[in-house]
Amino acid sequence: MKNEEKNPKKEPILKRLKPFAGRRIYLMGISAAFAIFSAVFLVMPYYFLWKIVDEALDARPDYGAADIIGNAWMALMFLVFAIVCMFVALMFSHLCAFRTQKNVKKFCIEHAMTLPPGSFATEGVGSMRRTIDDCADSIHGFLADQFPDLTRSRVLPAIVLVMLFLFDWRLGVAVLAPVAITIVIIMSMMSNKAIEASMREFMTAQTRVSSAAVEYIRGVSVLKAFQQTIGSFKNFSSAVEEYHEYVIGYTKKMRRRMIPAYLVIDSIFAFIMAVVFYEMDGRVVSNRFLADFLFYLIFMPVVTVLFNKIMFTTDLMYRAHDALDRVDALLAMKPLEEPAEPKEPQGSDIVFENVTFTYDGADGPAVKDFSLRIEAGKVVALVGASGSGKSTVASLACRFMDPTSGRITLGGVDLRNVGDANIRKAESCVFQTNHLMKGTVAYNVRLGRPDATDGEVTSALRAAQCDDLLTKLPDGLDTVIGPGGVYLSGGETQRVAIARAILRDAPVVIMDEATAFADPENEHLVQKAFEELAKDKAVLIVAHRLTTVRNADLICVMDGGRIVESGTHDELLGGNNRYADMWNDYQKSLSWKVKGVSQ
Repeated sequence: MKNEEKNPKKEPILKRLKPFAGRRIYLMGISAAFAIFSAVFLVMPYYFLWKIVDEALDARPDYGAADIIGNAWMALMFLVFAIVCMFVALMFSHLCAFRTQKNVKKFCIEHAMTLPPGSFATEGVGSMRRTIDDCADSIHGFLADQFPDLTRSRVLPAIVLVMLFLFDWRLGVAVLAPVAITIVIIMSMMSNKAIEASMREFMTAQTRVSSAAVEYIRGVSVLKAFQQTIGSFKNFSSAVEEYHEYVIGYTKKMRRRMIPAYLVIDSIFAFIMAVVFYEMDGRVVSNRFLADFLFYLIFMPVVTVLFNKIMFTTDLMYRAHDALDRVDALLAMKPLEEPAEPKEPQGSDIVFENVTFTYDGADGPAVKDFSLRIEAGKVVALVGASGSGKSTVASLACRFMDPTSGRITLGGVDLRNVGDANIRKAESCVFQTNHLMKGTVAYNVRLGRPDATDGEVTSALRAAQCDDLLTKLPDGLDTVIGPGGVYLSGGETQRVAIARAILRDAPVVIMDEATAFADPENEHLVQKAFEELAKDKAVLIVAHRLTTVRNADLICVMDGGRIVESGTHDELLGGNNRYADMWNDYQKSLSWKVKGVSQ
């Protein structure tokens, strides 16, 4: 990312999270204070354990003279204090974390709603979902659980350092020496920038796997139907392989120094024993030295665990920063610019004037030097091979994105000056992947016009050829669609979507592959519903099934983002051209049958 070059030193994590946490960010200060108290109280039991050993050695063989019970109770009391303080720290951090997580998702979704739908196609559903959902969860996990632990692990080294030299400086040096050596090894292995870069690569690889997984799950029925393995789904398998290669390569690169680093940190006992052997060499060992030795022996695992915790909490800090980077990148995406004073279209004609559009990262334009006029009361159809730019033209007409060059007018006004509210009022859109919300049939149809009465909703459904659907709905218009209700076929879904558009009764209709998922019977009904919807309107229709557009006033054949032929169905069939070839191929496909199978 170039962001690192512009801002090589990131702001503190809490400062970056303040816009999402609001006033609750101050709860993290309280959480940090209790975490520090917990750190102090956590080492005190070791001191009282040392006192038990020290007094017992001095009092032997009369162990009753040692205050073993009193010191044991003090150790237990401080342990309880440490647990209670950490519980309070976690309580405050969770109060902040839940608010922050909610606001991250809320702000991201609200901002996503302002973005043109073309942004979702460019970013990918899996990537967008992961940014909104997974990154919010990562931020929550860091604030709620890891921040108090990170605070405690950063305070503990100072306390541990004091404890190491409080009893015997020679044994303290023996414990500190391997820690210092390990830190030198780790610091020579990677810089902060290297860790951040590696973490970004790791999170990016995870995002690609997530996005490919979503696509794979959507297509799993096709794979199973054709008895294909997961390896045949190239996008998913290549994303998994890329992730696998990155993780294995990164692991191999790190293990060259991580192995000696862990070997040294885990050998603290050997350093301590070296001092002990030196002290015992021909000398009488005092009770005090023996007590000190036992203390360091008991305290030694704390140093090792603390070092490992610092390593992992630092990694979690980088993950939280990366999650915030992705959230910031989403929030930085620009919505389409709205005019300061939206203009009302003077009519419903749509005109494309030398329009060119290129998707981000694409090698070339999807639509190039495209010009077309769609007049009120006329039906204009776009046909052509996949990738010829038909759906992009439909999206541009809806202003899901703005053209790279050229302009599109609605009623003589540039779409960029019409304003989103006026565009939605003037246009009804029906796409091949229409989505019905979980809710009643009436609710889904009323999305076209929320104030419509039940009678108007029913009339729109009947006009959309949904009579058969109305008769089988168990609760009529109040029947719930989706989990806990009924499921509709692709053709039925399209007809409900057309009913929604009929209810809106906008002067412009844009349909993209409206019969793509319809069986022959549903295709006939969808076609009749479309005829009802298109009455006296300016209509742009994109289709692969040529029978659905044969009655259009103008048929445009597209190739390479341009119109290469245009005319009525009869005019285009009269010549030796692409449309005639497409029509002949389509007619042949309708009569295909398997050889040897009788009808």
